[in-house]
Amino acid sequence: MIWTVGPVVVLLFLAVPSFQLLTAQYNPPEEPTLTIKATGVQWSWDYEYQLETPLSFSSFMLQEGDRAAAGKEDKATYPRLLAVDNEVVVPANTTVRLLVTASDVIHAFAMPAFGVKVDAVPGRINETWFKAEREGLYYGQCSELCGKDHAFMPIAIRVVDQAKYDSWVAAAATDLGAANRALMASIDNETKVAVAGN
Repeated sequence: MIWTVGPVVVLLFLAVPSFQLLTAQYNPPEEPTLTIKATGVQWSWDYEYQLETPLSFSSFMLQEGDRAAAGKEDKATYPRLLAVDNEVVVPANTTVRLLVTASDVIHAFAMPAFGVKVDAVPGRINETWFKAEREGLYYGQCSELCGKDHAFMPIAIRVVDQAKYDSWVAAAATDLGAANRALMASIDNETKVAVAGN
């Protein structure tokens, strides 16, 4: 009896906090302010911002020949095989709900810096969340073997302050390319001023 009851009691002491932790990781501490749907496609990501004025776009890996036109020639900031043509833009210190699915085969949305990795399954929507507290450009990748170009579907999320995000959303509704260029220019100008001031 002791060899049976003893391990059961020990397992119960381990299980209760484990279940609480599992529940907490799927429930954000506050109601998400922004919801983004990410759809894995062979071999890119489609994003939909759930806003009053819908905003959606596709994000492909940046080709080497397109770097100059995109203004992304700095390989330290936009690494080879990780840089994309259109980054997801979110405001800092905001809880973001992420809905993840796929249109063809199983993919996985992984952003290690945010502790996010969730499967993208056709016909099913998986939900997770993140709250980025530091501004910057963060990279992830598809983490489920999805076909011959699996290694070529990176994920890029740009975290900016609320004012820059609001300007970007307003401009992106009509011209995504111009909105991206304006956002990059404003970030570059701030960086140059900060460097000059030191």
